Amino acid sequence: STLPLKGAELSDRPRPAMPATVWVQVEVADSPHLIERFTALFNSHEMNIAELVSRTQPAEGDKAAQLFIQITAHSPASQNSANIEQAFKALCTELNAQGSINVVNYSQHDEQDGVK
Repeated sequence: STLPLKGAELSDRPRPAMPATVWVQVEVADSPHLIERFTALFNSHEMNIAELVSRTQPAEGDKAAQLFIQITAHSPASQNSANIEQAFKALCTELNAQGSINVVNYSQHDEQDGVK
């Protein structure tokens, strides 16, 4: 196996603190690559996706199939939460999706008290 050799090539670097948590929910007419669009959005803002849940509801009558997405992600302190909120809302508008976003920033004070 070459895995141990490959592991030796990798460098260990410190991970940045991720004191902000972002939760999003999206409802949109189902079509290919939608989940990729939302995960790419988080990746472009250097966020780590902690959880992703999706489900589809089949088409009924004249109503198109619906996709429901829930994502929890963590963000470094250097990120301005308004940036991800604006980008998320713009993507929802572009895709004609109904979405909500909630950003919670944990302060340095909380970390000192043992809450992470």
